[in-house]
Amino acid sequence: MIRSKKLLDAAKDQACVNCGARDGTVVAAHYTGLRSHLLGKGTGHKPHDLCVADLCHRCHHKFDVARDGSSFEKKIDLSEQFLFLIIQTLVRRIGQGVITIKGEKNARAQPHSKIKGSPNQKKGD
Repeated sequence: MIRSKKLLDAAKDQACVNCGARDGTVVAAHYTGLRSHLLGKGTGHKPHDLCVADLCHRCHHKFDVARDGSSFEKKIDLSEQFLFLIIQTLVRRIGQGVITIKGEKNARAQPHSKIKGSPNQKKGD
C-alpha cells in the first residue's frame, strides 16, 4: 500500500483540477469510483495515495455523494471523470517536483500545463 504524506500535502494551495477553484478547500481526494477496490480500497481503508485528485470541497462532495443512489451509468461517468482528474493531478505532482522519474532529464512537466479535454475546462483554456 502506497502511503505518502508528501503526496497528500502537495494539494495545499493548489487549484481544483476539476473546476479551477482556489478557495482554500482543495485537498488530495482519494478515488471513490467503481474500481477503487482494485486500487487498495477496502473497509476502513482508502486506495493508494497515488490515486488522488486535487479537489475543492464542492467537487469532492460531488464525487463522494455520487456513490449513493446514483444510476449505474452516472457512477460509470463520474468514475471515469475522477480517473482523468487523478491523471491531471499526477502530471501536476511531476511539475511540482513531488514525483520524479529517475533517469529522465526533462521529465518535469510545466507547472501550469493543462491536459486538453478536462471535463470542466472552459473554452479557450
